[in-house]
Amino acid sequence: MGYNGPLMLALTDYIRPQTLSGLQDAFAEVARGPVVICAADGTPVIAASVRPDKQFSSPIVVDGNTVGHVALGEGTAADEAEPWRRQFLQLSARVIALLVSRETRLKDRVEELATVYALTSEFTTERDVQKVLDVTARTVVKVMDAKACVIRLLSEDRTELLMEAVTGLSEEYVNKGQVLVADSHIDREVLEKSRAVHVADLGSDPRVMYPEEARREGIVSALCAPMIYKGGPVGVIRVYTAVKREFDWYEVSLLTAIAAQAAGAVINARLYAEAVRAGTMQRALQMAGEVQRRMVPQSAPTIEGFDIGAVYVSCFEVGGDFYDFLPLGTGNLGVAVCDVVGKGVRASLLMASIRASLRAHAASIYELSEVIRRVNADLCADTDANDFASLFYGVLDSRARRFTYANAGHIPPLLLRNGQVTYLGAGGGLIGIDPAARWRHESIAVRSGDVIFAFTDGLHEALNFRDEPFGRRRVEAAALAAIADGCSATRIVNHALWEMRRFAGLQTRFDDTTIVAVKAL
Repeated sequence: MGYNGPLMLALTDYIRPQTLSGLQDAFAEVARGPVVICAADGTPVIAASVRPDKQFSSPIVVDGNTVGHVALGEGTAADEAEPWRRQFLQLSARVIALLVSRETRLKDRVEELATVYALTSEFTTERDVQKVLDVTARTVVKVMDAKACVIRLLSEDRTELLMEAVTGLSEEYVNKGQVLVADSHIDREVLEKSRAVHVADLGSDPRVMYPEEARREGIVSALCAPMIYKGGPVGVIRVYTAVKREFDWYEVSLLTAIAAQAAGAVINARLYAEAVRAGTMQRALQMAGEVQRRMVPQSAPTIEGFDIGAVYVSCFEVGGDFYDFLPLGTGNLGVAVCDVVGKGVRASLLMASIRASLRAHAASIYELSEVIRRVNADLCADTDANDFASLFYGVLDSRARRFTYANAGHIPPLLLRNGQVTYLGAGGGLIGIDPAARWRHESIAVRSGDVIFAFTDGLHEALNFRDEPFGRRRVEAAALAAIADGCSATRIVNHALWEMRRFAGLQTRFDDTTIVAVKAL
């Protein structure tokens, strides 16, 4: 017989030379004569004192390929009447073939594990979800010697499996139709029971949704594994073969492990993307907050005969409260305190709009009620019914020592005089609701020692750990105590803020706080 089998790796690539040498010696002892283990081309793998006898040899066949031979030494097999020698050679060849097969499978497993390790490393560094899925699909096809791979992820409402990555399939098959979890028996079993499902024949299995398309595509068997992250389903990985195939336990375990790692990588990539978006939004909010804080006066104005103090504390980066001072000339000063409905970006935009409208109209209109009416008209025209605000606006005439104001649904400010409290509530309803609404204004004479104390609901509605509000009575008591001590306007507002914080403790506050005090000297 000849030695012209298919070209493969040498025997020593599968079995160490020391092991082959030991086998050769053991075979020779049993055969009672020299035995030579040869390569596929007939040359001895291990140095031998005799040449192999080609007439007395048996091929070493692995997966249909001849990788070598086991032969007797020349001159030792002259007695052909002993059939046991030939049977022994065949048995010896099969033993080596089994060893080669075992080593081949071991090498394959090592290569697969190395690929999975490389895939894991890719997962830990890659932050792009699509790249993670594409790499996974290609890797699965490679390590499982498959025709194609598809990765489908659950939609946000978890009712549909959306195609996110594919390799080895035609565009026609990929676009064959949607896969609803409720309609796909196989995927539902995979996700609900968190286990891999084998499909022997896609064209005939009644569980398959698109059997005819599978036959046209040339895919026969499939293995579907769940993508699970911390007990929750993320999607499925499907691997397809071109011929009918049973997957052994190792292949099932391998695909399940890859699917689990891919699920974790997908979730981590999504979390990273969300963190990046959140960071971008946070930076944008910080910038918006800086812009908004510049709209609030950085210091109280100076006006003859009066001391003014103010403070603004936002519970978020941006808020809906504001106070403003409007120089109106000839000793007149506009004082505004506003509280916009809601919080965050939307409230801050409304706040900026109201502030701009108020400044524009107050500069050219004398009558306060008309100023409020114009601001209301602007707000109603540019916003919907859910956007409204309370606004207190007054003008301090320092020469006449008179304060004229209009209250548009705002918490009535306090007129603190000789230890007594009067509420400044004249005006009307909220702005931004009824474009036809009207307001009235009222004037009061300001005496020495009087304090006008305006604030927003973040002050009196602050809660402690027993869910008790700070309340208007405590606001009044704090302001009166500071006045009795002869405090300046700035110290009056700071004292009220301090008392509120002392009352609320570490309880989280969810509303902005604005306080303005005008003290007649």
